[in-house]
Amino acid sequence: KQWYQRRVRGCSPEIVYRPESNCRAVLRAAMAAITMQEYHTVKEVSRWMVQFISHYTLNEVVADAISSQFKLLVVELVRGIGTAAPSSTVEFLGDVFVPLCRSCPDLLRETLNSILSEADFPSKHISREEKDRFAVSVMRYSHQKRKLKTLIKEFSLVCRGYNVQAVR
Repeated sequence: KQWYQRRVRGCSPEIVYRPESNCRAVLRAAMAAITMQEYHTVKEVSRWMVQFISHYTLNEVVADAISSQFKLLVVELVRGIGTAAPSSTVEFLGDVFVPLCRSCPDLLRETLNSILSEADFPSKHISREEKDRFAVSVMRYSHQKRKLKTLIKEFSLVCRGYNVQAVR
């Protein structure tokens, strides 16, 4: 199994980044996997997505796939961070925000504001003010990976119904 994962991850640039590849389908499959209840699957898919998104400005095929699926990608990430993925995988999902912040900050800001304006998304435990604060903070800490990951972990805890002040 580990050999297979290394093999797929190692050859993915050669396969996925070609113009004739169905990059969008691969991205959709990865988005479906980021909310699975399996630690290793979410970890590997998150690593792959970080690598994939980091090619946004370098590869036209990747840029097209991400641009066409951007809102769904952010929705699945926020849903996973909120309640859908196991809490042990939140740090991996947080890693995916780093290349998103660097590659397309304006699109990310707009998309976060749009999806977080929905009631009870990603959880009924989080208020509108907390969601607004999260969206602003993600953009503020976009180049500080450690602070961004801490922010995402705290957002996840609040979405899951924990009092973050009590956890600190």
